[in-house]
Amino acid sequence: MINKQILLIIATIVVTLTLVMIFVSKDEPTRKQNQYLENNLLLKQKLAEHGISMSSPIRLQTPEDISKYCTLFTNEEKQKDVEYCTSTELKDDGGRFLGNIHMVGSSDKVKIVIALIQTDPSMSQIDLVKTVFETAIQSLVCDCWQQEKPSGFSDVGSWVEGLRQFHLNDTKPHSKSKPLVLESKTIQMELTTNKDGYLWQLFIYAA
Repeated sequence: MINKQILLIIATIVVTLTLVMIFVSKDEPTRKQNQYLENNLLLKQKLAEHGISMSSPIRLQTPEDISKYCTLFTNEEKQKDVEYCTSTELKDDGGRFLGNIHMVGSSDKVKIVIALIQTDPSMSQIDLVKTVFETAIQSLVCDCWQQEKPSGFSDVGSWVEGLRQFHLNDTKPHSKSKPLVLESKTIQMELTTNKDGYLWQLFIYAA
């Protein structure tokens, strides 16, 4: 009788541990990816307040998918950091394509956020560039620009205008802003002339 009770207790413990391991293994990826989900959800909500729609994120995590769809850097060292990637699409209030937002890093930490906006040759969408960049910075970095005024820029819009003027007065097809630091995160803009007009890029680097 004692042996049967012991066996029953052991069997119960084994079953309990097995169930715990199953639930932990199922929940672990969700916990790790929470930062990606939370960041994307927050951006989607904030951009919607400005009439900009953001699609649900596509998640890429296999080396094959990342190589095919999420090769974002020519710098090999930066690209090596891309172990996990989410990608979303942005549209204006008329349903016209604006660009994308990519979040990349390890499976449990967003290391770089990239917002890309394509404008026409006359930059008629420049106000949308300012809105998307300002919303991304306020949501994912801090709502402290006006207090900090990095590099003397009174707001994100004036920062965007500064790079626009610099780029238009230069002969090179690619321009970069100086990196700015806010709340231990580094932000930088890049602007490239292409066949469709101008490609604006905002980079947010985690500390």
